[in-house]
Amino acid sequence: MAERVLILSADKWAMTDEKTGEIRNGVSVWYVNDYREDTPDAFGFKPTKISADLSLLDDLRAAKLPAMFEADYGSRPGAQNKPTLTIIKLQKVGSVNLFSAKAPAAQPA
Repeated sequence: MAERVLILSADKWAMTDEKTGEIRNGVSVWYVNDYREDTPDAFGFKPTKISADLSLLDDLRAAKLPAMFEADYGSRPGAQNKPTLTIIKLQKVGSVNLFSAKAPAAQPA
């Protein structure tokens, strides 16, 4: 499964598994996509947090986030062995400079 997403940020993490003592590593990715339509009570894009394979960290760093990607997903066992979606492959589509546009001149109230 793949979709186009705007990745905003990525954070490497590490923690010790309480049961096994094994150190687990991964990447948390914050992104937005166009999954919903505006309603009178909810509008705009809502950021989503998802795990990504640690092998993608260097690609994310090199992309100079935020950037547009085609993201491929897979699943892995999560809490209570429930399937958890994770990013397994990324293809950069383009760079995004959110703050490059000049703001319009302020209008007096």
